[in-house]
Amino acid sequence: MESTIITERTITSAQCPAPTKANSEDEYLVALCIEGNQNAWNRFVSEFGAIIRHAVTWTLTHHGVATDASDDVVQDIFFRLIKSEYKLLENWDSSRGTLKTWLAVVSRSAAIDFIRTDRTYLYDTLDEHENIKANMSDLMDMPELPLNILSTRQKSVLQCLYGEELTAVEAAKQLDIHPQTVRSIHHTALQKLRAAMFH
Repeated sequence: MESTIITERTITSAQCPAPTKANSEDEYLVALCIEGNQNAWNRFVSEFGAIIRHAVTWTLTHHGVATDASDDVVQDIFFRLIKSEYKLLENWDSSRGTLKTWLAVVSRSAAIDFIRTDRTYLYDTLDEHENIKANMSDLMDMPELPLNILSTRQKSVLQCLYGEELTAVEAAKQLDIHPQTVRSIHHTALQKLRAAMFH
């Protein structure tokens, strides 16, 4: 199911007027949003949605977390912005930075909050280690694996998981990377090997 970004809110003004000389375009847009102007909010989502998503995706990737969760985090950010009559959005101070910069900071903070809350990817499940072995059982019976098609990092991950029989978390510690990164590299490496061996 596709996630739907919140864009609906009670309308108090029918139109989104052009900015006045007394306010910057962003200040005026934010003021209209806080007043409950639906057109202004739609414009806000359209203009700044990409910035929010980019900041979230970058933060998740930087911390070794799959970006599948980015839609949920972006949705949460928009919810935070409109919650309690746009209380969070009111906190933006144009004298301290641009709206784009402020939104990027808010987005990164929200992504980090998500990472800290959802810690399940940091641990190995009871079945994961056995599944890692089973996933490659068909390949291990082959006389020669085309390891030359793999990157150095992919070979290192496979060596840890299969050669040394480490768990994903143990391999991550040894390679000094995130456990989720180990899982991602492992998955990609298996796909490459299977494609080369069976197609």
